[in-house]
Amino acid sequence: MERKKKLNTFLLFTILIAPVALLLIFNSCSSNRTYGRLEIERLFMQTTKPEIDFLSSGGLQGQDGPRTLSEEVSFTSAEDQTLEDNEVFANQAQKLDTSKVYKLTEVVIRVKSHFAPERDGKVNLDFNIIAPVDVLDPNWRLILTPKVIDGDSIHRLDTVVLVGEGFRDKQVSDYEAYEDFLSTIVDPSAYDSLFVNWKSLYKEIHKVQRRNYDDYRNKYDLIMGYENWKKMNEMEFLSMEALALRHKKHMYSKYWRKAEDQVIKNKDKGKLTAGIHEKYEEKYKKDYISFLKNRFSLHWLDSVTFDLNLHAQKDSILKRSHVPRKYREIHENKLTLNDIQAKAFTKDDSVRIAKHHYLIDEIVLNELNMNRKDDVFKEIVEFPYRPDSRGLKIDTLITAEDDVVFHYRQPWAVKPGMKNLKIVMESRVEAVDRSVFVFPTSDTLTYFIASLSQLADESLTTERKKLHKFLFDKGTVYPNYKTRKTFQFDENTNQDTFDKLLEAYNTYSSNSEYSVDSIIIQCSVDLQGDWESNYEQSLRRGNAISSYLKNKIGAHIVVKPKGEDWSSLVKEIQSRNDLPNGAAILDTLTNAVYPDQTEEGIKKLYPADYKIIRDEIYPKLNRVDYFIELCRTDIEKDTVRETYREDYAEGIRLLRNGEYMNALEILANYGDYNTALCLVCMGYNDKAQSVLARLPESAKNEYLSAIIFARKKDDNKAALHLINACKLDPDMYNRINLDSEVSELANRVNLWPRLSKY
Repeated sequence: MERKKKLNTFLLFTILIAPVALLLIFNSCSSNRTYGRLEIERLFMQTTKPEIDFLSSGGLQGQDGPRTLSEEVSFTSAEDQTLEDNEVFANQAQKLDTSKVYKLTEVVIRVKSHFAPERDGKVNLDFNIIAPVDVLDPNWRLILTPKVIDGDSIHRLDTVVLVGEGFRDKQVSDYEAYEDFLSTIVDPSAYDSLFVNWKSLYKEIHKVQRRNYDDYRNKYDLIMGYENWKKMNEMEFLSMEALALRHKKHMYSKYWRKAEDQVIKNKDKGKLTAGIHEKYEEKYKKDYISFLKNRFSLHWLDSVTFDLNLHAQKDSILKRSHVPRKYREIHENKLTLNDIQAKAFTKDDSVRIAKHHYLIDEIVLNELNMNRKDDVFKEIVEFPYRPDSRGLKIDTLITAEDDVVFHYRQPWAVKPGMKNLKIVMESRVEAVDRSVFVFPTSDTLTYFIASLSQLADESLTTERKKLHKFLFDKGTVYPNYKTRKTFQFDENTNQDTFDKLLEAYNTYSSNSEYSVDSIIIQCSVDLQGDWESNYEQSLRRGNAISSYLKNKIGAHIVVKPKGEDWSSLVKEIQSRNDLPNGAAILDTLTNAVYPDQTEEGIKKLYPADYKIIRDEIYPKLNRVDYFIELCRTDIEKDTVRETYREDYAEGIRLLRNGEYMNALEILANYGDYNTALCLVCMGYNDKAQSVLARLPESAKNEYLSAIIFARKKDDNKAALHLINACKLDPDMYNRINLDSEVSELANRVNLWPRLSKY
């Protein structure tokens, strides 16, 4: 029997594991469709491979005349050339045949390097991944992995995966097979319902239920027996109580009769009868007490009295009666039927029992499958899907009927000093029969970093400053006079008026580089009064100031009276918007013939305006302009002085190296073209535009302005600046293709024909 049991167990285990084994065997057979020929065989018989190429490079064929190429190129023969009648390829001819026309193989020129414009510290590496149809097949996938060579470092870019239809079907079927395998696995929480030996379980449950009933019945019978014993004991007590009561009444009658007999005898004998009843009553009580003690064993009481309530001592008497051993616990704890709890069979009991009645073979196989899920996945799913999209550019299904061209764009951070980046591509084929073919590495594409910083003007490193032999310094003051007619200069009310003039004079006098030739004093007054008097007034005021200054300085002073300051009056009126008749007043001043009549006419025609002019503008006309005429002592004539600025040169170096923030800290002090260029490189377009607005027109300034307006989406202004840049310097045309803002602008608004004229 033991041997038979082991044999049955082995057969059961074999039957259970057979489906999984067959699944694995079937999957293994399906992934190797043929053993004689591999899916990738044809790849060994060709030289075609996936390649990378620049966008729209396409190759320049030599049939359109000579081309001048400024970039690195490679030369290959053009494929798929057709032959006309009576033509042969020259490189395929066995011997010379004068009756044939020999056709030379056309040369295809492919660009191997390209310029990548740097913006905001980044470049976009744009290229095409080309997968010829010869390397595509429904039963494999092509994995293409570009790599960036950044100096000594190599960085893998996200992978492009081109999947054939048959290969994808293989993946889907593998996952379906794995799902079928997973569907055979039972969660341990379901063991209680699926992997249970129900026959033995029901038998065990019945046994437990019967045991619970038997336990209850035994306790029930014991308590019922105790209650019956207790009732019998109480009946016995009641009979004894009745006996005691009977004895009490019987003895009372007995002793009463004796007392009566004794009373009669004493009466007959003439003796005393008093106290006889009391005497017999005492005997009666003693007799009754003795009866109680002997009959009921009341020895636990300190004293037994005649009036003892026997019924009140019932519990004490029963308690001291002999309780059978089997009832003692019930008796002591005063248990009743209500104290017995029937033990019901619960779900937990069922689960607890079921755990010991599992189908062990099935559970072992199930847990074996659970533990081997990952291994089985690897065995069944030979080409798993990626768990996430990290490291993956695209994973797409193809038909393998045409060449596949994928536009790949990769932003890349430009580090200081970076000159170029290189791109290569690794590619391999994975077929459904698990064969793998690795292609040779693609040709290398080189991106030269085209930064706006290359437009830096190093000539500005040397400061060229034009020095004039003769120059002047000027200023304006407003002296205080007591009245309109006062011309004397009062030092008390004008203590600080000429401090700036005196300070400037002392500065120039103490500097050996300069020599003060003279100081010109030009006084002006407002229009009140007649023209000649006002001119005389300005002359007298100038002479008074000249006398004052001669006491302070030793320079030659020249007085030039100006009289009425009409030009300043016109400028002041033009700058105001609170004069209702300002335009008419300006017209009057411009066309005046008789100055003295002009003011009177304004006063009469426009009294409100005149009041504003008199109160707010006239005080500004009563002023003194001074000019300090100087000459340089270290030069003989006007000259240009050149100064090499080392800090500026360092700023240019930082700018060219891409360290824009550090460069700006230096160049911001100069506010020139290179400052604007640095701001453009950093994307501060508005600040750069404000700097350029202060600079004279030049080709580079116009080119930067074109970039700024192109960034602001203002094509009209950008186009005007770009055209002007090429007008001023035709060489700027060659720069356009290196900067995406203006090259895209030229394409967008079709500027190329016009730009090429310059």
